[in-house]
Amino acid sequence: METELCKLAYKYGSDRCPRIKHHYTPYYYELFKDRRNDIKKLLEIGVGFKEDMAHVPNHYVTGAGLYMWRDFFPNAQIYGIDVEPTCIFEVDRIKTFLRSQSRVHDLVKVIRETGTDIDIVIDDGSHLTSDQVFTCQTLMPMLQKDVIYIIEDLNESREVIKRLGMFNAEVINFENRKTLDDRLVVVRNK
Repeated sequence: METELCKLAYKYGSDRCPRIKHHYTPYYYELFKDRRNDIKKLLEIGVGFKEDMAHVPNHYVTGAGLYMWRDFFPNAQIYGIDVEPTCIFEVDRIKTFLRSQSRVHDLVKVIRETGTDIDIVIDDGSHLTSDQVFTCQTLMPMLQKDVIYIIEDLNESREVIKRLGMFNAEVINFENRKTLDDRLVVVRNK
């Protein structure tokens, strides 16, 4: 089923939709469709996109996911962090920061700049298990209790779940996976 979120992902060239690569947007649509107007802040880790997206019409290589989220959540401020200076920009309801997900100081600084009242965090950063776990363990205690934290492109699901045992963490596998990393972990506070 192609959802409105799938169409937005395709429009901007985000690899989250099945037409391009991953099966995340149908899942995200079901997870967030009833809360679209209630989401006020979303933080995405990883702004840039390194794959060749020339086959996707009207794509934004940098910030594709941020544009997708901005259009899907009409009342939300969308934040992003990236380690690449060329990925930093600010436009209507989107603001990005030059920060590393593997440095405590950078993560603390981001939360000071955005506030602790973030509704959703999407980790689409380095894709290294160590960074994914470190970032989640660092950010979750600083955020509001009902935050939904999602780690994309998961390679080592058992290790991530084991290391995030202090939270409720669930691996989402997709039946029609195109790649081994076509998995998510959804993390919530206990």
